[in-house]
Amino acid sequence: MLIGRYWLAVPTLALAGSLVKKKLIPVSEGTLPTHTPLFIFWLIAVVLLLARSTFLPALALGPIVEHFMMMQ
Repeated sequence: MLIGRYWLAVPTLALAGSLVKKKLIPVSEGTLPTHTPLFIFWLIAVVLLLARSTFLPALALGPIVEHFMMMQ
């Protein structure tokens, strides 16, 4: 049960260790600032779009199925 529950712990720690060792890159035109309102807006928009696309099939098919059930 422990292996099934914590099977991602070792790879996650390995990834964190490799990210700590990376050198910091100075800010230039090619870097993406993550503290601006535009970044926050796009992040929220993408999260909402993905969440909506998860529930959209059920919301779209529900009335169609209900219509067919009423026809019987």
